Amino acid sequence: MDVSVRKGRRIIAGLVFLLAMMPALSQAHTLYMNVLDNGDGTVTVEGLFSTGGSAAGLPLILEDNEGNILKKMKMDEFGEASFEKPAVPYIIFLDGGPGHRVRQEGPQKQK
Repeated sequence: MDVSVRKGRRIIAGLVFLLAMMPALSQAHTLYMNVLDNGDGTVTVEGLFSTGGSAAGLPLILEDNEGNILKKMKMDEFGEASFEKPAVPYIIFLDGGPGHRVRQEGPQKQK
């Protein structure tokens, strides 16, 4: 078999392998956020990447429904942050960089 034909087959096999792996690679760094209502007027947010990496140091932002920033903070060394519930409806954003921003509505204060 000609050397150039073998080389071409290896290249094609490598490309097929990479294409097959694309779905797994594209989800290799998914950011997850768990929002816990502590029942005492406070909320704890936990962040973690699907690879097991911590969300430590990532920005956590609370916004009202009009997009006004209510609070900015950073996740602690364990990938957690706690805060008092705002008096207005709010959305929690955890920002892990481009393509890794998650959002969730925050638990409301009891009336």
